[in-house]
Amino acid sequence: MNKYSLFTMLIVASIHSLSLHAATLNISNVPLYLGGAVEPNIIFTLDDSGSMQWEIMPDENLHYANYLLPMPNNIYGGSNYNNQVPNFEDDNVHNFFSRSSANNSVYYNPDITYVPWSRADGSSMGNANPAYALYNPDDTSRGGMALTSKQTQYACWYEHPSSLNSAFGAPCNGNYAFWPITYFIYDGSGSRTDRSNYTKVEITSSTPSSKNYTYFDSTENITKTRTRNEEIQNFANWFQYYRSRILTARAGVGRAFANQSTNMRVGFAAINQGSRTVDGIGSSRALISGVRKFSGSNKEDFFDRLYGRVINNNGTPLRSAANSIGDYFERSDNRGPWGKTPGTNDTSSHLTCRQSYHILTTDGYWNGSSPSVGNSDNNNGSTISGPNNDDFRYQASAPYSDSHSNTLADVAMDYWKRDLRTDLDNEVPTNAQDPAFWQHVVTFTVGLGVTGSLDPDADLPALTNGTKSWPDPTASNPNKIDDLWHAAVNSRGQFFSAADPDEFASSLAGILDNISSRTSSSSSVAVNSGAITSDGKVYQAIFDSGTWTGKLLDYGFDDDGQLSNVLWDAGTKIPLPSQRVITTYDGSNGQPFLWANLTSAQKSMLDNDANILNYLRGVQTLEQGKGNGSYRARTSLLGDIINSSPILVTAPNNNYPDDWGTRGANDEAEDAFPYSTFRNNNKNRAGMLYVGSNDGMLHGFDAESGIEKFAYVPAAIYSNLTDLIDPDYSHHFYVDGSPTVTDAYFDSNWHSILLSGLGAGGQGIFAIDVTNPSQLNNQSLAVNQVLWEFTDKQDSDMGFTMNQASTIRLNNGEWAALFSGGYNNTIDNDNDGSANDSSTGNGVIYLVNIKTGQLIRKFDTQIGSSDDPLGEGRPNGLSSPTAIDENRDGTADIIYAGDLFGNVWAISINGSDKSKWDFTYQEAENGPPAPVFKSCFGNTCNQNNIQPITTRIQVVKHPTKDGLILLFGTGKYFEVGDNSSTGQVTQSFYGIWDPRTSDLNRFTRTNLEGRRLTDIQLAGQNYRTVSPYSSSENIVWGLDSSLDQKRGWYVDLLSQNNANTNNFGERQVSNSIVSDEKIIFTTLVPSDDECDFGGSSWLLEFDYLTGGQLEYQPLDINGDGKVDANDLRIDTDGDGEPDTDVPIVSGKGYTSIVSPPKISRRLPGEGASEIKIMSNAEDGSLVIEEEQASPDSSGRTSWIQLELQ
Repeated sequence: MNKYSLFTMLIVASIHSLSLHAATLNISNVPLYLGGAVEPNIIFTLDDSGSMQWEIMPDENLHYANYLLPMPNNIYGGSNYNNQVPNFEDDNVHNFFSRSSANNSVYYNPDITYVPWSRADGSSMGNANPAYALYNPDDTSRGGMALTSKQTQYACWYEHPSSLNSAFGAPCNGNYAFWPITYFIYDGSGSRTDRSNYTKVEITSSTPSSKNYTYFDSTENITKTRTRNEEIQNFANWFQYYRSRILTARAGVGRAFANQSTNMRVGFAAINQGSRTVDGIGSSRALISGVRKFSGSNKEDFFDRLYGRVINNNGTPLRSAANSIGDYFERSDNRGPWGKTPGTNDTSSHLTCRQSYHILTTDGYWNGSSPSVGNSDNNNGSTISGPNNDDFRYQASAPYSDSHSNTLADVAMDYWKRDLRTDLDNEVPTNAQDPAFWQHVVTFTVGLGVTGSLDPDADLPALTNGTKSWPDPTASNPNKIDDLWHAAVNSRGQFFSAADPDEFASSLAGILDNISSRTSSSSSVAVNSGAITSDGKVYQAIFDSGTWTGKLLDYGFDDDGQLSNVLWDAGTKIPLPSQRVITTYDGSNGQPFLWANLTSAQKSMLDNDANILNYLRGVQTLEQGKGNGSYRARTSLLGDIINSSPILVTAPNNNYPDDWGTRGANDEAEDAFPYSTFRNNNKNRAGMLYVGSNDGMLHGFDAESGIEKFAYVPAAIYSNLTDLIDPDYSHHFYVDGSPTVTDAYFDSNWHSILLSGLGAGGQGIFAIDVTNPSQLNNQSLAVNQVLWEFTDKQDSDMGFTMNQASTIRLNNGEWAALFSGGYNNTIDNDNDGSANDSSTGNGVIYLVNIKTGQLIRKFDTQIGSSDDPLGEGRPNGLSSPTAIDENRDGTADIIYAGDLFGNVWAISINGSDKSKWDFTYQEAENGPPAPVFKSCFGNTCNQNNIQPITTRIQVVKHPTKDGLILLFGTGKYFEVGDNSSTGQVTQSFYGIWDPRTSDLNRFTRTNLEGRRLTDIQLAGQNYRTVSPYSSSENIVWGLDSSLDQKRGWYVDLLSQNNANTNNFGERQVSNSIVSDEKIIFTTLVPSDDECDFGGSSWLLEFDYLTGGQLEYQPLDINGDGKVDANDLRIDTDGDGEPDTDVPIVSGKGYTSIVSPPKISRRLPGEGASEIKIMSNAEDGSLVIEEEQASPDSSGRTSWIQLELQ
């Protein structure tokens, strides 16, 4: 009878989806292994109609004036409207009404901090000069205005004391004097045409410099103040960059597109362009430039067109513009949008999975000639065949169809429901918003300062069930805005109505994020994301990308070592909303996740709508299809679990001493309460499973029953929680980090502390005391178990925490949380230009107090955006740090971590004086930190061969030398585009020696012993060998390269056989394992089919000291169910007799991506073997490998690495 040891196993969910300076990292919002490396096509269409010149918005509040300050001629390169301006007299209703943002959303609003335009490279164009603020920042020849001086300028000045519909004269002269910095704040009640309901703000030369100006910061939900000079600067930035509709639009579009990665192809159009030849073919009406890769000069050209487009007194022909963009996407030539390199005659095959989008912006109501598409949304489409024999035919029905012809919605439907490339296979990725697998166009529409007669939030259910109908767009102007929304609905895009500059910028950013997430989506793929086993049980987390829901399954092994039936799914065992114990954090303390307990800022981020909180708690009557609900429908209350590995917490099991001081002296605080007593007191502690989910919570489940006992909503993710209610939800990460639980001592007691990052969900780490599960299941007690959050608000160098935190004891007796600053710390989180962003992009490591979260030490590598090896200004970031107890006294002495730029860092934290803790090596005495090693594919590192390190470095003591051996692989798999197999730097796995000398002793790959992988096939299975074959060929270790002494070894992750050597993009992006004398790890190889998802993996095992093969055959090569000497000779001719000697293998290949294994061993008497359990990313299954254990299972490993649960 086969039995498994009663050993808790964790399979790390290492299939990372981790889907301003010059550039930020484009972290994917969806798992990369769902596909999407193919760059989408995007055409952006600018409204260049004459109304975009206007300085009043919306049109309904436009009375007599188009401008509110005198304008020079041809301010935007074309003809102006009349220079008719309301004067600045207090009794002029046109003055206080139009110069108040309450009525004119494009006018100066003190509650908005106006940031300068972005350049193509992401840098700022710089603050305006208040003494000479430019009329047009793209054309300095148009001149400027001295905002701090009293002006006397020419205009046609007009006024009226009470009526907006009347005006007294318009004397055109240059004798009228005014102070430009003037605005009015509406008091919030009473007639808007009554001057007494406004407060006037005017800054003149006599305004005291000590005067402060209050404003409301909606991002923090608090009132703040600006000084006189700060207010002048903010007004100057508004004047130069936001004063009119076109300036506001350019600001928002530029800000949104500047932060995008190069993983898209973008073209530019304007609705009044007219006929033009584009990429060799005549194009009518709108297109200016076809799609191009969004980088370099192509990106600069886009910004030049955006900022420099001439704005004339033209109309708003939106329908014909949309029609011309649709025509462009029907091109089949190589220079068109489907070509490999648009604009050239590159004859490479056109990809069948490329997605195409049109972003259409406007400030007004369409007019112009009618297209010839008829009533497209009211006519059924043709049957289109897709992959897996799926067919689709558009059936005219609500909420798409109407009774009106040649509308903008009809144009959008025409190019959505038809197959635009019938000569290509239909392999376009589908998603929850868009079922179209054929080549089509999705249209996103943005209305600037315009609203329709329908409410996009409230009226969609009625339009869907047929109780409301789409109005006739020709009947009224508001109906034309409804048609703008209808166009987005028909083409499965989104509509945004932006009332002010901030809304417009965030709308554009939201569209690009939506496109990014759709790019990597795949329909209804169930993927395994990690598992743990205990007592013959397996807890497996899987998710469904069609509904973005998750499951946490419990099933075990039978006596034959086979998986048994599922016992429960935790997703079905979540209590009723009123019975759930859910906590959150208010910035100081834990709080119940109840509306009354939220801060005003948190309520604001939930749109001041308690129903959103109720939905998150699990109230399903708020969902579409359930009563009158309008929120996103859920098939499970448990969200998708992707990169968060579940952790099982039972009895305490850290290997701590009872005596922490001089033996017997009782001179350390911990000695008063021996750890063995804590262990014994909690030996029967109820088991709990903790895992993060992208429903916005860390969940705690009872390990026996599967019932949720506890949940936590981190404060750091509130700003994105409202996205979860959106019926058109595009995936985001929320609580996507893997928790760790380790025991620590404070307040005269031992505690089990859970630490977790947010993964790609946010920039923060949180800590929860999980010592007593019964306290977590009591709402009044659970809030006291929430300890702290450490986010980018505490330190701006904090990035997205995709790596794990550790709990360690320091040499000063303090217990600390150890974690890196993560990645992308320069990103503008709120797209407001003033977030808590790093100014350097440096990689950092933090030590914070385990109880309070207060910073103990921060270690700055001083390597950041300015050191990006690609020269793109990307921020640096560090992997999970490894803490080393060098002298085995239970306290950490050394920290190791790798970074995105290939550096391996060492930090010495020995000694009780924390001020002396520092990087082990410096470039010079008292100089900047120096890395132990820099990884690159070459003897000399350059911008083309750097190998990023994104996994935890494993550390063992060198068996024959002083110092330590560092074991790590290279590669990255969290940015959009990382799931490409082509054009990748060759990655490697290293074993390097850090002798811990006082001097750096620099070395490169030339000082390492190179190993070679060879792919072979045995009995129909792919394996690998590593040469030299014998692990007895030991390395001559030493620091003297002239004597051919080596500092370690490396293995390049290449696919090699006797004939070929290929780089298929293989990389090591999950944590490795040291077991006995072996280093064990998995690699990931993206699919070489750009339109495919997933990839493949290798499980590799080397002798960690030499990088060579093991001394025994570890795998069942002959398939007889046993791992023994017979696996060195197999039957190849089918006669049942072994006839061919086979080498000792060092790796096994898998046709799907698998996670790194967790290892257990057979119980004594059952044969010496190891059980490895891995997760299969393709079908959600578990991969179980039984291998021969080391002949000496005690091994030679010298364990000095502090435990990480």
